Formats: sequence, structure tokens, C-alpha cells
Amino acid sequence: AGGATFAAGGSFTISGTKGVIFNGSFSSPVTWTLITLANGMHEYTLQGAISGGGMNGATAQLTLNTGKGFFSGSALIASGNTNVVVPEPGTLGLLGSGLVSIAGLVRRRMRT
Repeated sequence: AGGATFAAGGSFTISGTKGVIFNGSFSSPVTWTLITLANGMHEYTLQGAISGGGMNGATAQLTLNTGKGFFSGSALIASGNTNVVVPEPGTLGLLGSGLVSIAGLVRRRMRT
């Protein structure tokens, strides 16, 4: 078939020339699709939430290129994207100024 959904929990390892770059698992169901390019090459796109390597709940999309063969356990990554939700700088500034204000109030009360 040209695609399916796996249950959460499958693990994967991304290795480079200097060893393991990322080792983690999918923390949500993973969808995959097979794309056959005009030149007969096959690409698989996997998408799901990942955990591991200090990243929990980030969404990753990996595109694997298996050449003219089909997936057989390992493949080269053609491309990949990861979306990590990070608070915007304004929110972090507001949080920081609030914490400094609270620290000042606590310090003033301790002096009296």
C-alpha cells in the first residue's frame, strides 16, 4: 500500500558519519506514505510526535530515500523537519519581570 498508520512507541536512530545523532521513539501514532518518483526512486515520509534526546512532544517529519528498492530496515534521510513549541520572547520577558518583582517583594518582607 502507499501508506498506513503505526501505533505509538516505535523507536528509531539517526546516525551520521561520527555516530548517533538522535535516538528516540514516536510518542504518538505515526503516519507514513510511500512516494514513487518519476525516476523510479522510492521515498517514505514519516510524521509523528517524538520523544528522546531532550525533546518531548516535538513533531517530526522525516523523508527517507530508499533508492529503487523498498524499505528494508534502514535508509538514508533525504530531509527532515522538527517543530518544537517554544514560548515567544515577549512571554519569556514578562515571566522574567514577574519573577524579579516577586523576588523583590519577598526580600522586602524578609527585611521587616
